[in-house]
Order: sequence, then structure tokens, then C-alpha cells
Amino acid sequence: MPAQVQERWFARLWLLKPIVFAVLSAFWLVSGIVGLVRQDAAADILISRGLPGALASGMVLAGSVADIVVGAAVVVRPFARLALIAMVAVTLLYLAAATGLAPDLWLDPLGPS
Repeated sequence: MPAQVQERWFARLWLLKPIVFAVLSAFWLVSGIVGLVRQDAAADILISRGLPGALASGMVLAGSVADIVVGAAVVVRPFARLALIAMVAVTLLYLAAATGLAPDLWLDPLGPS
């Protein structure tokens, strides 16, 4: 049986899998590191929305650690599937929290100019 279109697509895209995982890992790792380095600036956004300083700092720290953990876990083969599921869950959590705490940011997604 000759290969059909879907098999050819799968075969071609399979070679991109390591690149996709590397970029995905780098994105999450950099996101977590930036959150740690700029923790005060990130916490200030939450504090300006009425959260106490300790809670805001804790949320930023927890988010940064979560980003780093899933970014590192996705490149470890036994943890990749769980890490990808965690990435979706963390993204949905960020989406819900941001919408609940700062819905006005949806109007200016690139930040104030």
C-alpha cells in the first residue's frame, strides 16, 4: 500500500518534534526566569489590583516556579506527556486568574505604551 497524504505529513512533521519541544521548553523556562528576576514588577501589577503584597509575591513566585518546572520537565521523555498537560492547565489557570483579577488588561494586551 502506498503512503497516503496523512502519512506523508506525519513523516515530514515528525522531524520537527525535537525543535518544537526545545522551543516550547525555552519559552516556559525564560518565562519563569523573567518572573523570578522581575518579581517586584510582576507583583506590582497584582498589588495595584487590590491583592496584599505577600499574596501577590507568592503568586508570582509560584507561577515562576511552575513555569520552570514544566519547561524543564517537557524535555525529559518520561515526564513529557504530563508536562504538556500541565502546560495547558497552567495556561488556563493564568487565563482565569488574569481575567478575574485584571480584566482591563484584555483591552491593552501589549501593555501600556
